[in-house]
Amino acid sequence: MEDTKSNIFKPKKFSASVKDSDLNDFIFLIDLNTDTCSISDECVKQINIPSSNFPNAIKTAYEIVHPDDKALLSECFKRIVNDESSSNDFIVECRFQTPDNNFVPVAIRAKYIPPAKILTGTIRLKSSKHDDITGLPLEAQMVSDYNEARRKRGNVSGFILAIRIEGLEHINASLGLEVGDNIFNIVAKTCVDAQEDSTRAYRISGNKIAMLNIGGGTATDAQNLYQNLKRRISDIEFDLDYSVVFTISAGIVAFINDMSDLKELIKKADFSLSMGRKSGKNNLYFFNNSEYSRHINQLDLRDKLRESVKNNFSGFEIYYQPVIDATEFDSKTDGRKVHVIGAEALLRWGPPNSEKLPADQVIPVLEETGLMAPVGRWILMKAFNQCHVWNQYDKNFHMSVNLSYVQIERSDILFDVECALEKTKVNPSNITLEITESGYIDHDELQRLFDELHKLGINVDIDDFGTGYSNLRYLQNLHANTLKLDYTFVHKAVKGKDGDSERRVIEHIINMAHDLGMKVCLEGIESENDVEILSKLKPDKFQGFFFGKPVSSYAFLDKNKPYFRDNAPQKSDEPEEIS
Repeated sequence: MEDTKSNIFKPKKFSASVKDSDLNDFIFLIDLNTDTCSISDECVKQINIPSSNFPNAIKTAYEIVHPDDKALLSECFKRIVNDESSSNDFIVECRFQTPDNNFVPVAIRAKYIPPAKILTGTIRLKSSKHDDITGLPLEAQMVSDYNEARRKRGNVSGFILAIRIEGLEHINASLGLEVGDNIFNIVAKTCVDAQEDSTRAYRISGNKIAMLNIGGGTATDAQNLYQNLKRRISDIEFDLDYSVVFTISAGIVAFINDMSDLKELIKKADFSLSMGRKSGKNNLYFFNNSEYSRHINQLDLRDKLRESVKNNFSGFEIYYQPVIDATEFDSKTDGRKVHVIGAEALLRWGPPNSEKLPADQVIPVLEETGLMAPVGRWILMKAFNQCHVWNQYDKNFHMSVNLSYVQIERSDILFDVECALEKTKVNPSNITLEITESGYIDHDELQRLFDELHKLGINVDIDDFGTGYSNLRYLQNLHANTLKLDYTFVHKAVKGKDGDSERRVIEHIINMAHDLGMKVCLEGIESENDVEILSKLKPDKFQGFFFGKPVSSYAFLDKNKPYFRDNAPQKSDEPEEIS
C-alpha cells in the first residue's frame, strides 16, 4: 500500500482519467443583502442564467437546478440562513440547466462570510462521464452499463450497494476540502480494489458511491463486499494513526430477473442507505419493500399537504373532543349528569370525500417539511374563533389547543397567539394552550414561555404528563393550570395487572397537583367502569371516547349543547363565524 499517511494532507491531484477540457471553474459572488449574483461572462454560455450580474439570485438558482436536486440545494441555503455563525467551507453537488435545456453536473465550493452576508466560491462544470475527484464513472455511465446488460440478456440479476462516507462533512470543515477529497479518493480506490467480476464502482450524487453488480450477485454477496470494505477502511485508519476518522454506511437492494429502470433501483438503494443511517452510522441496511412503500406514501403526503397549505388550507379541518367536569359527574344517573366545560381542538386532514387522517399522522410530516408554522397559525385562528362562537352559548366554555414543539421553535408563537386573540376577540381566559413538556430540554426557556402566555391571560396545561422530565420544583416554577395525565396511566390503572399500584400513583399525582394549585385531567376514558374507578381519585376533568370522539364543530354542538353549563342565553342556531 502507498504511504497513505504522508499523502493524506497533501493537495489532491485529480485522476488522470479526467481531461482538463472536461472541467470549467467559474468564480461567483452572491450578496444576500441584495439577493444579487455576479459571475463570469463565460459561465452564462454554459448555464442558463440571465447575465453575469443578475438579481433574484436564490430564486434563479432554484429555477435552474434539476428538480431532483432542488431539496439538496434548499437544505444548503437553509443551513446558511439558520447558522450565520458558521463560516466554514462547504461543498454541494447538483445539476444545473444549460441554455439548450439540458442539465450539466456541477460542484459548488463556497465560503459564507456572515458579517457581510456574502457567499463566494466556484462553480465547477464536471465531466459528464467521470467524477473529477475520484475518476470513477458517473451515474450516467452506470445507467448505460445496466441498460446494455438488460438489452443483451432481456433481464438482469444482481445488487446495488450504496455507500456513504460518514464524517466527511466534519473533515471538510475541520481539515479542509482538500483532505476531504483525499479521503473520498481513498474510499473510491478501496471500492475499485474490491471489485470482482460483474461488479463496478460508480460515483453517484452527494458523498456516495454505488457498487453495481449485474452478474447474478446476491444480497449475501453484497453484505460480504461491505464487510470487506469496512475491514479495508479500518486498516487505512490504522495506517493514519487515527489522525482522520471516518466510516462507511451502506444500503443494499438486490434484484432477480429484474426489468426495472435503474433509476428506480438507485432510489431504493438510496432509501436503504438513509434508513441504515437513521439506525446508527457505520451500518448496513437491507431494502424492505413495505417500509419503502410507507416512505413513498409519506412523500406523496408531503406533496399533498404542501398543495393544501398553498390552496388556503383546503382539506384541513379541526375536530373537537369534549372535556368533562369530573367533580360533578354522577355515574348513578346513567352518566347523564354531565357538564361539558370545554373541548380540545384536534387537527384532521384529508382530500374531499375521503377519510380524514388524524393529527399523529399529519403533524410529524408538517414538522419535517416546515409547514407546521403556517398550519399552526391557522389552527390557532380557527380554534380561538370557534371558542368565541361557543362562548355565546356558555361564556365560560374553554378551548384547548396543542402547541407543537417545532411550531414553538420555528415561529414567533407569542406573536401568533396575540394575533389570533386580537382577530377573534375571544376571551383569553377561555383559551388553554397544551404543551408536551417531554419535547423540551431547556426548562428555563419553557418557563419564560409559560410566564409570557400567562401575562396574556391564557391558561397553559402540560400534556402527556409523565412522559418527560418533570420534577416537583420544575412543576412549581411553571405554574401550569392543569396536568393532563398520559392515557397509558389510565389504561394501566383500569385494565392492567398492577391496577392498584397504578391507581396509587395517579392518586399521588393528583394530590401533588392540588397541593401546587393545579388541576388534573385524566385522558383515555373509554367506559363507565373507567369513570367509577377513577372518580374515587378525585380528578378535576375527564376526556375520552366514553364522552365523545373528536367530531366536526357542527356535530360537536349538536351532541353536546344540552350539556353546556348554560351561563349565557342559548340560541337556536349557531352564530356566524368571525371572518
